[in-house]
Amino acid sequence: MEQPNSIDAKQLLQAWRNGDTQARDALFNLLYVELRQVSAALLRAERNNSLSTGDLVNEAVLRLIKLEQIEWTDKSHFLALSARAMRRILIDHARKKNSDKRYHHKVTLVTRVEGVSQRFDMDLLEKSLIRLGVIDPDKAEIVELRYFGGMSLQEVAEVVGASESTVKRQWRVARAWLLDAMTEEVDVGSGYA
Repeated sequence: MEQPNSIDAKQLLQAWRNGDTQARDALFNLLYVELRQVSAALLRAERNNSLSTGDLVNEAVLRLIKLEQIEWTDKSHFLALSARAMRRILIDHARKKNSDKRYHHKVTLVTRVEGVSQRFDMDLLEKSLIRLGVIDPDKAEIVELRYFGGMSLQEVAEVVGASESTVKRQWRVARAWLLDAMTEEVDVGSGYA
């Protein structure tokens, strides 16, 4: 059974899709605490980051507002896309730091996902996710929803329209593939391949 604010969120998403900017603003107010939780989880992994939780949420909101042809299905889908926007902001921020000749520290992926707490360079993770997205977009989406959205397998299954067991299998394969791809990239970069 859906939570009351899930029902409200679904109605607000529908109204926003139909052009109601007041519904859009009400939606962001309704889900602000959850957006801050996603933001805080992503930022906990970053060291020496000049963005605050509020900054990251606000920047993500600005990016989401600019989207056209919004196809939100429900609250979980909205939060997943919000987490994806926040991830893009962090990657852009890390790349800017690197281009300014500053070194960006590796990050620890801190999510609500049990057993996921390894250190990876954000840029390396992004490159590996892009490669996975070319090979298998469905698995890449599951990784984004789990790692960056902090969604449960059940929530991911709802967003992608697959069974929980299928998502669980794809999640295992995607994690193994990404770990291998990132390890290979580090070995190639250091000359050990």
